[in-house]
Amino acid sequence: MKKRWILVLSVLFLGALGCDDDGEVPERTEEPAAVEPDEADEAGEPEEADEAGEPEEADESAEADRETGDFDYVGVDLGDLSLEQRGNLQGLASSELCPCPDSVVSLHDCLQEEDVCEEAVEAGGRMVAVVQEGADQEAAFEQMARERVDTGRAHEFTLEGVPYKGNPDADVVIVEFADFQCPHCRTAAAMMDEVYERFGDDIVVYFKNFPLGHPTSDEAARAALAAHQQDRFWQMHGLIFEHQNQLDSRRIQSFAHQLGINFERFQQDMQSGSIQAHILRDREEALAAGVTGTPAVFVNGERYTGALMTAALSAFIQSRLDGS
Repeated sequence: MKKRWILVLSVLFLGALGCDDDGEVPERTEEPAAVEPDEADEAGEPEEADEAGEPEEADESAEADRETGDFDYVGVDLGDLSLEQRGNLQGLASSELCPCPDSVVSLHDCLQEEDVCEEAVEAGGRMVAVVQEGADQEAAFEQMARERVDTGRAHEFTLEGVPYKGNPDADVVIVEFADFQCPHCRTAAAMMDEVYERFGDDIVVYFKNFPLGHPTSDEAARAALAAHQQDRFWQMHGLIFEHQNQLDSRRIQSFAHQLGINFERFQQDMQSGSIQAHILRDREEALAAGVTGTPAVFVNGERYTGALMTAALSAFIQSRLDGS
């Protein structure tokens, strides 16, 4: 049961993350290259421990800290939590990315910093409230999930000429607004792929652009729509997100060559008034629907503000397919 409610809580709070309009995009740090074993390792000789100690000792220390609950969050009252609840809270907060601008640490870490942002404090407070509800109160979690959907406000969007995948006559219509340089949109793109693989032609997914003013956001949007003119939108979409941190004009042009599309036509379409108008229309529709950041997802016109995780969105889609 404990694992189940921890998963539910993680699903509830990951949905708050996103890139804000006119906000900055945090730099993504590359994973370190794998270290090849040296000759001593290959011979089976043990490595010498550094001053920080063996990795196993560090893991044991972290586990000990969790068992003692020896931490405090700035602006969040933890006084009434039991030792077990503190451990559960730490596990949840450690799995969340801090929502503060430019932050690349977990919510657990940033809530211990003096200059923590209000968004993080609010997220921490919500976590504490749910932890206090207890592990057996699934109804409370489900109610919170329902509250994460902007029900009763159905928005209409222009879908003619908009890139999509799936069945345009499907009962469930998903519209996503995204910025190609928003790191959370890259995560959402992978999630959308998984959701589409699960539901197939029972749904349709439309992609709309909402550039936030990052260095290459607008150019990437124009490139994707230019590729759409030659039936290569989703291939360009994938390449742009895959190389999100190395985008520039030269690399975007190389994607066109890689996809084997007519390059002269691609360049002309990128500069065309029709594509500029398409992006402007997408942005105006997003603003009219109250979108201020990305990714923004709408299901049958309702703003979905729950967790941007495959399990959470899939559950919501299934409820719509079931008619609830």
